[in-house]
Amino acid sequence: MIHYEDLTEGDSVDLGPISPTAEEVVDFARRYDPQPFHLSDEGAKNTYFGTLAASGWHTAALTMKLMMTGRDEPLASLGSPGFENLRWHKPVYPNDALTARVTVAGKRLSKSRPEMGLVQFAVETRNQHDAVVMSFVSTSMMARREPG
Repeated sequence: MIHYEDLTEGDSVDLGPISPTAEEVVDFARRYDPQPFHLSDEGAKNTYFGTLAASGWHTAALTMKLMMTGRDEPLASLGSPGFENLRWHKPVYPNDALTARVTVAGKRLSKSRPEMGLVQFAVETRNQHDAVVMSFVSTSMMARREPG
């Protein structure tokens, strides 16, 4: 288990790849983001995308999966109070190979909860062409190995 103490500002890790299939793109869209360009090639034909494209929220969910399961050891995560600066830079298409570069951008001990620290992760999700498709900064509440 990776605890607060195990993370150093500036550390980076590359996670993945993970690839959404066309079926997964459409299933996610039907359930959570039913816009035409996320549901079919026909619905996307005359749009910016031109062909079926994944929801940005699907891209975020895939990135979260990489962050939680893409390491040799899991993070001792206690949840998150939120994220900042979410940007979708480029579309994600079925079968794109996505990787996530996660960098420790900052960390501090919690003032009110000695059993945890707060870690800011700068995240860039890239496709197989090394183009950034999404970025954000996430604050994670992390368990401490030796609280207090």
